[in-house]
Amino acid sequence: MSPSPSANTPSRFAADVAAVGRIEAVKTVLRVLTRTTGLRMAVVARVTPQAWTCCAVLDELGFGMKAGDTLAVDTTFCDTVRALGGPLRVSHASQDPRFRDHPAPRLHHVESYIAAPLYRRDGNFFGVLCALDSKPADLPEDALETFRHLGDLVGSQLEPEAALSERDPKRTGTEEAALLREQLMGIVSHDLRNPLNAISLSAATLIRRTDLDERARRGLRRILDSSDRANRLIRDLLDFTHVRTGMPLPVKPQPMDLHEVAEQVVDEVRLTAQGRSLDLVCEGSGRGNWDPDRIAQVLTNLLTNAVQYSAPDVRIQVVARGDAREVVLEVTNAGTPIPPALLPVLFEPMTRGTTEGCARRSVGLGLFIVNQIVRAHGGAVDVVSTEEAGTTFRVHLPRGC
Repeated sequence: MSPSPSANTPSRFAADVAAVGRIEAVKTVLRVLTRTTGLRMAVVARVTPQAWTCCAVLDELGFGMKAGDTLAVDTTFCDTVRALGGPLRVSHASQDPRFRDHPAPRLHHVESYIAAPLYRRDGNFFGVLCALDSKPADLPEDALETFRHLGDLVGSQLEPEAALSERDPKRTGTEEAALLREQLMGIVSHDLRNPLNAISLSAATLIRRTDLDERARRGLRRILDSSDRANRLIRDLLDFTHVRTGMPLPVKPQPMDLHEVAEQVVDEVRLTAQGRSLDLVCEGSGRGNWDPDRIAQVLTNLLTNAVQYSAPDVRIQVVARGDAREVVLEVTNAGTPIPPALLPVLFEPMTRGTTEGCARRSVGLGLFIVNQIVRAHGGAVDVVSTEEAGTTFRVHLPRGC
């Protein structure tokens, strides 16, 4: 499976490739799309009736595509999106009556594809934001809404072609960063979070009914689990945007008992990770001055990480230990150790400690957010990972912040 790239990007599209390359949010958007759909390749493409040009790509498929490469436009599903002027979702192209004779599955082996059109600030069509894979995939219809909103975000950063040459080269990125922050936060906090909350509320209401059989109850639990994971992704993405645009991560310290929060979080994770063994040990005093919601977020991210990257039969242990100066929170699980080369960058965004557990893909922001929250409380977080002792994340929280 390989593209048919041109030797050089046509000069008329070089400015478009460069314009997309200047949008700092693009890499994050592509990562979000692959992690939320499970598809292994995401692309921002410039599409005209005559040409298809790759402007940005995240390729975990091995397709061999890079920015500036081209394909014959009539062999792509992106041309269909251009003609429709709207989003497109294809779960199994070679079996779909609409597309089984299309060149895309035959020439490029594209079986699953989801996309939304991109429009410049002035409303003119630019191209397509898409994700694809060589394997069929069950793509829910509501995923189109995510593509549409993120497509609007990317498109709003694309200036009209005439404006590109008139742009002030001395202009700082402060104004653009603020605009990006507001747009991205608006998308995830309102347009995506509200329908997820409605789904969670409806499922939680239904699961309390006494006339449900076990099959229906299992289905509702899966819905609740999925919506919880999506809400955590949204929360992490919001926090990531805060930090990346120069804003301090907001924390609201108040007197609290860390032991009580730890018990609550462990109980919640036990419900969503049924069948997993989670032990909690609390020692000393858990009193301190922290933000209870943020501390719960720290422990939830660490436990979710431990569940995701350890075998189902592995026991996970949580220890909250207080002394006169601080409270130390530890999360330990056995399993494949984190490679030593990754330990120095483990708390950077988009980093994973291992490829195990990737059936439930994440954007890779959880540990980054943990580190930011702990630092905002004046604390520190470290990790020790060996074959013999397993992996332990240790959070140090001074009692007053």
